Amino acid sequence: MKLTCRQLDFAQENPKGMAQMLKQNNFIKGGFNKVTQEVCFSLAKGIVNYDDAKRLLEIRLRDTFKDNKANRRRRESCQVILHNFYLFLMQEGLNCVLNYSEISLRLKDGHVIGGHSCAIFKDLEGNPVGVVLTDREFDFGSTLRLPIEQYWIARKMKASNLSAVRVFVYNTVDHSYQSISFSDERIRYVLERSSEVITRVEIELKDIG
Repeated sequence: MKLTCRQLDFAQENPKGMAQMLKQNNFIKGGFNKVTQEVCFSLAKGIVNYDDAKRLLEIRLRDTFKDNKANRRRRESCQVILHNFYLFLMQEGLNCVLNYSEISLRLKDGHVIGGHSCAIFKDLEGNPVGVVLTDREFDFGSTLRLPIEQYWIARKMKASNLSAVRVFVYNTVDHSYQSISFSDERIRYVLERSSEVITRVEIELKDIG
């Protein structure tokens, strides 16, 4: 069975809910946040400069969503997210090299972790860095996604070792961020745990019928 890297944390917390979502193909489509993140990464990759990114974001949001008072406030909030993300990139000296990478990790029991990785950057020292954008608190203690992101980026970018890769988590609500690099031991544990989680979802799917 295959789950995406981004589904793992929810699947670990609620395997039955994950199975129901897979059965119903009930995934939340992107809205304001998705458009804003796409423009943020276009800026990061150098496809557009900051002034052009601001204009692009306004145009895309105005063309995609109804022009009313509530959505105008949301467009203003999205511009704040873009501005603060730009400041974050400048402060950390990050340069985007890949908007995403197609993950393909076959686990020992035949399960597969797939989906898109987070955006991949290089820092001032030339080390690979992942950047995850979120609008909620991240549980660094139990997350499966972040160690998998780190492991995949290390493989994709041919890093000298796993610890050379950091993953930034940028919170678009309060504009705080932190970076983390997991140990080899933690990553091995997470790969094994991911197999267990996927197996549990598979069992729940069979129970649904």
